[in-house]
Parts: sequence; C-alpha cells; structure tokens
Amino acid sequence: MQSDELKRRISAGRGDALADLVLKNARIVNVFTDEIDTADIAISGNSIVGVGAYHGRKEVDLHGKYVCPGLIDGHIHIESSMLCGPAFEQAVLPHGTTAVVTDPHEISNVAGLEGLDFMLETTKNLTLSVYFMLPSCVPATDLDESGAVLNAEQLRPYYGNPRVLGLAELMNAYGTVRCDPKILQKIRDCTEAGKIVDGHAPLLSDKDLNAYIAAGVQSDHECSNIEEAMEKLRRGQYIMIREGTAAKNMEALMPLFREPYCSRCMLVTDDKHPGDLLDSGHIDSNIRKAIRLGADPAVAVKMATLVPAQYFGFKQHGAVAPGYAADLIVVSDFESFTVEQVYKNGTLVAEHGKTLKPAPLDIDRVRFSHVMDSFDLDEITLQDLELRESGGAGACHLPEPGRIAYRGKNHPVPTASGQSSRCGSGTQHRKTGRF
Repeated sequence: MQSDELKRRISAGRGDALADLVLKNARIVNVFTDEIDTADIAISGNSIVGVGAYHGRKEVDLHGKYVCPGLIDGHIHIESSMLCGPAFEQAVLPHGTTAVVTDPHEISNVAGLEGLDFMLETTKNLTLSVYFMLPSCVPATDLDESGAVLNAEQLRPYYGNPRVLGLAELMNAYGTVRCDPKILQKIRDCTEAGKIVDGHAPLLSDKDLNAYIAAGVQSDHECSNIEEAMEKLRRGQYIMIREGTAAKNMEALMPLFREPYCSRCMLVTDDKHPGDLLDSGHIDSNIRKAIRLGADPAVAVKMATLVPAQYFGFKQHGAVAPGYAADLIVVSDFESFTVEQVYKNGTLVAEHGKTLKPAPLDIDRVRFSHVMDSFDLDEITLQDLELRESGGAGACHLPEPGRIAYRGKNHPVPTASGQSSRCGSGTQHRKTGRF
C-alpha cells in the first residue's frame, strides 16, 4: 500500500476526511463477539476504515438491514455446477458468495493438467475470488479408470500460483496411514510450500486417525455424525459441515453450532448442481437452514465467513471491521436471509439476484481442445428416439447395465460377450462409455 493511500484510510477512519462510501444505519453481524451492532460502515478504496458514525462522498441508507461479511465456500467442485467460471460467478455472486475454494479433481480425472489449467484460466479475472486446492488423488484409487494420472512432480509447479492454497481432499486415507510413497511425496511438496492439506476420511478413527492427522491433514468434510466430528475436532482438525446437493450432514452436526466448536467449523457445499443453485441458492441456503434448525444467526454467519478465512489464511477477510476487505452483503432479515446487495472490494457488484457486470467467457479452444472436445456425440434426431414394435425387424435391445451407446438406433451396442446387438442396421458406433 502506498503512503498516500494509507494516510487517506487513517484520515477517513478518524473522521477527519470523508470516506469514499458509507453504508448508513446498518445492523452489523459481528463475527468476533456473535453480536449485532448498529452503526455506519465507512469504506475507503477496497477497505473498511470505520464502524460508527460517519459521512462519505457517497452514502447509502440501509434502514436497519443486516450487513454480513461476504460468504466463503471452503470446499466445492465447480464442475458439479456444470458451469464455467463466468457463469458460475453469475449463479453464486448474487447469493452473497464472494470467494470459493475449489478442488478441480472431477475435470482433472478426465483431462489431466489441461483440465486444471482450464479451470485456473476461466476463473482468473472474475469478481468472485476463486482459489484452488490441487487434486490429490487422480485417479481416486489405483483401481479406478480415468482419463489421466497426476503425480507429485506434475503438481509441484502449481504451488507457486498464489491462488493455489494447498492439496485437496486426501481421499486415499488408507494409503496415507500406510505410507504410500506417492501420497507422501504430495504431502511433502505441499507442506514444504507452506500450504494446507485438506482431508477426506469418512469414519477414520482411533490410531489411524492420529496417523492421518500426524501426516499433516488439517481438515475433514466427510463427518456424517456428531461422534465422528467430535473425535476429529479433539484431534485438532477443522470440520467442514457439508450441505450440498449430494451429501447433507448439517442436521446431524447441529451441536457444533455453538462455542467452542463453531470456531473450528465452517459451512461448505462440496457440490451444488445447477437446479439447486437456481432453486435454493448457495452458502446463503446453508445459513438459512442452520437458522431454521436453531443456530444463532451470528454463529452461522461466522462459520461461513471468519472461520474459513482464518483456516485458509485470507488475511483481513471474513469480518466487518476496520482494516478488513470491504467484501460485504446486505440481507433483509435473518428469517429469510435474502441477499439484496453484494459489495466486493467496496464496489456494488450484485443486486436483487443479478450480477451487475457479468464477466465474458473467452475460451482458447485450441489450447483447451482436449477439454472442449472430450465428448464425441453425433447429433440426436427425433427418428433416433422412435420406439419400434417389439419383435419386428427393427426391434431395439437395451444395452447391458452400466453401458450406454453414444449413437442412435442404427448402431450396435456391445454386449457382455463382446458381440453386438443391433437396433436396425447401419455402420459401427464410434464410442461407448461407462456410467
């Protein structure tokens, strides 16, 4: 920060100079004390400079609406939303999410490093802050079939990227506690780079859990019952309380929504399918559910803001306080927790469910040809979907369970014996795949 900018912030904080923006008459969710403070919020540049009574060059009267820090999803696979970076931003930013930490192992399992590079490239110039944890297990196990294998040597250069925060969910817990050399090398590379190792160890317990944590694994998002969560908390792990499209663990873990546990727990989604994003929202939906289940609203907000900011090392983020980034959301009330406005770095970026300046999607299709053209499917016509009379010459047989043919009715489908059953006659199909 330049000296002049520092002086402007100090002057505005003292009230000797006008702030750039003042949000007047706000009910501020204080994530340090779990209280609601009534005050103005003074912003200079991209930073909050004061909470109290202020005047600014621009003033917005909130008439007693609540102001919270911008929401942070500490563990999500963006691919599950089926959206590229700019479209994902349009889906979550209006819901108050100002930062996410993503694990791109789904696309990396298909496209390897090109998939990882694609995700980094298509999220780099967004208003939404998108951080990455490197996929730790591609493939997930040695028994899996995947489109790529990522070893420690391939991942190592990515730790120099400031948006890469560490190693993603270490799902090979079995290999970790039995000292698989490939896993241990990835852990060493991550910790030597000063980064974080996230965990994925459902029901791991007792001495195996001790060994797993001793290896450097600092969190877990797989807890499905309170006994498991408490054991991992007592061993020093952060607990990510998962409530997404597939896994829904919040109700079972509601006892964690109070001190001292809540200061080591954060709200995450893991995955969020597009229908859910449209129907219920993102982390704001998790906060609504927590409040509905009896959580103190200030505690629920803290678990979606300050706690992930502290865990991931987002300095001066996750709170409404002097010196903190002006990433703020304005919500109508705690009952509906409807996000009305979103500020990022002191600028209004979303309002009433809409992103104000959507980012364009510009993909280098030559560079990312493997990502863009990985699925080869002929055009499906209405005739391809016709049902033929049973027993006729054009009878159509279903494929064996677990297989699907990517062609239409005039192409054979492989059977368990390696032969083909036909839906009519025609040329050979081009590609089959497994669910």
